[in-house]
Amino acid sequence: MDEFDLIRKYFVPIASVESQFLSNDGAAFKPKVNLDYVVSTDTIVEKIHFKGDESPDLIAKKALRTNLSDLAAMGAEPEYYSLSISLPKVKAKTFIKNFAKGLKEDQKEYKIKLLGGDLTASSELITITINIIGTVPSGKCISRSNSMVNDLLYVTGILGLSNIGLLNLNKNNKEYSKAKLKYYLPQPRVNFSSSVRNFVTSMIDISDGFIQDCRHLARLSNLEFVINIKKLPISNINLLSYQERLNAALTGGDDYELLFTSPPIYRKKINKIAKLHGIQVTNIGYVKKGKNGQVTSNNSPIDIDAYKHF
Repeated sequence: MDEFDLIRKYFVPIASVESQFLSNDGAAFKPKVNLDYVVSTDTIVEKIHFKGDESPDLIAKKALRTNLSDLAAMGAEPEYYSLSISLPKVKAKTFIKNFAKGLKEDQKEYKIKLLGGDLTASSELITITINIIGTVPSGKCISRSNSMVNDLLYVTGILGLSNIGLLNLNKNNKEYSKAKLKYYLPQPRVNFSSSVRNFVTSMIDISDGFIQDCRHLARLSNLEFVINIKKLPISNINLLSYQERLNAALTGGDDYELLFTSPPIYRKKINKIAKLHGIQVTNIGYVKKGKNGQVTSNNSPIDIDAYKHF
């Protein structure tokens, strides 16, 4: 099968009306009134972001969900996405069939539509790029830079699980099953974020590790973030020491949880919304004037290396 046969067989059936069923050079859709559009792009690369021996439907879901997490960080609701895949010809038919299956399932799960994309051959590795589009009510987009003094600092979920899963993929012990699932299938908090956007001053999704992304928020708001390390929601996997679990929480990437700030008056509101959505939300610190961009604990900077893309 050539690229056009693959597109017709596997992608046209899951494409949206707006994509014109992938029959033209582009898609067309009408902007919605009183909404702002949020656009983001993420790329995942074999041997870096996924091993390559995973089931293609899981790879598809991870690619889409990492982008959905970017929308969640801005309080946006999913609308459309486009997709670009480069892969070796020898893998194409089997991979694309199951990859499209995963996309179809998550399109239904997250109510998002495929607009189009590109399919091309690569010499060796698989590369997947998704461009995603979401919407927020006009003027309600959450940024990274509006934290205020005395805001409380919150995080969703458990930190470090994905990193623990990655480091223990080849181990069969059941204690690692939840961590492995978190690595393979992130849970973007899109519904929660859209529900709290009126009560949040800044937000970021934790993709590069908690401490790195915490520094991003602090620096962009020109404020100091004070963390209570003992309150961090870390894994309870007994096979690992406390320090190993804490290190995974602080520096491990791929959590795709939300880190956000909110005024104290909204504490009960935040907790109520979290309970409504069935997710854990933990108050881990607060914001103060101090050394701009500094993240501290017990009056000392948290000075540890974080994930770097290059």
